[in-house]
Amino acid sequence: MSQHASITLHQAADSSAPGCDLVRQWLRGHNWAVNPGFMQKLQQPEHEAKPLVLLAMADDRVVGGLFAETQLSWLRISIMAVSPESRSQGIGAALLAETERLAIKRGCKHAYVDTMEYQAPRFYQAHGFKIVGQIPDWDSHGHQKLYLSKRLHMETGNA
Repeated sequence: MSQHASITLHQAADSSAPGCDLVRQWLRGHNWAVNPGFMQKLQQPEHEAKPLVLLAMADDRVVGGLFAETQLSWLRISIMAVSPESRSQGIGAALLAETERLAIKRGCKHAYVDTMEYQAPRFYQAHGFKIVGQIPDWDSHGHQKLYLSKRLHMETGNA
């Protein structure tokens, strides 16, 4: 491996430091050069990421929620939780099913989520998700982060 004698490395406080915009510009330039169709599509307002947030309510109180976003043909689930006293009553399944239905309505064909091995991988697998990747010891305490995805299916029959 060769080294350039005049290179020095500097740690910046965050990605707003001088020079960081130039690095982002180089990456965007590369992406435009090798995948212009995708980059053009991302520039169109109708292809911006759109939030998809559902709350499950019982007696005027929140008992669960799912936070996601849709972009292009993908649904990305970022957070889903159900109150401890309301678990195992189908609330999570209802949240997921409605989120998938709304995502399909928005044109999504796929969904993905990441979860820790002690959180909900079995839940997602029971709902058709497959593990597509993992990072061992992600939390530095021996637990894996799992990445799961699913092909969303359009419902058949009358709407």
